[in-house]
Amino acid sequence: MHVYLDDSGDAGMKFDSGSSRFLIMSACVFKDVDAIRPLADSINACRQEHRHNREFKYSKTKERIADSFFESLQGHPFSVRAICIDKAKIYSKSLSEAPNGLKNYAVMQLLTHSFGEVRDAKLFVDGQDLRAFGMTGQDYFMKSVNSRVPGTLSQVQFADSVQNVMIQLADMVAGAIHRYVRLDEKQNSRHFMTFKSRTWQPRGTLWMFK
Repeated sequence: MHVYLDDSGDAGMKFDSGSSRFLIMSACVFKDVDAIRPLADSINACRQEHRHNREFKYSKTKERIADSFFESLQGHPFSVRAICIDKAKIYSKSLSEAPNGLKNYAVMQLLTHSFGEVRDAKLFVDGQDLRAFGMTGQDYFMKSVNSRVPGTLSQVQFADSVQNVMIQLADMVAGAIHRYVRLDEKQNSRHFMTFKSRTWQPRGTLWMFK
């Protein structure tokens, strides 16, 4: 099993100064690792069709290209496990005053509440998120997760999102969920609806954490 993790939003609490209202942590879960290459090929075909010569990031991808990206996912087997944290409803001082701690908390909650759906998994995280997710190293993070739910992770690898298409997938999924839950005029559910069924339990989840 392979799990690719990324986030959308930030952990800041200064809402009047640009901090996002929500923090989204999403994981794209592949129980069959043989399904990864065909999906990567479909995403790369989308990239070539639109001459998109950079990594897919939801916040920086044009609308029509994002439409095509989510269309390219259809028929490929994977599930989505995501947690959405409404930061305006956080009353824990330790979480509200420690941005790295909040992201680490979100990752831990997501991976340790899978109800047996994530087992013996190889986790891939963007290497640039090492500090943002509060991870001091692969072994330390794996032990932290497995101490809570033994057998969840078999390995943790830090990947380069520029080179890893599945990390880009996790980013696009997180961004689409963020757009779906936001409370302003930019709210839009169109992209989320293309993969909503992947969040259905038990294999997937969209945890509205409050």
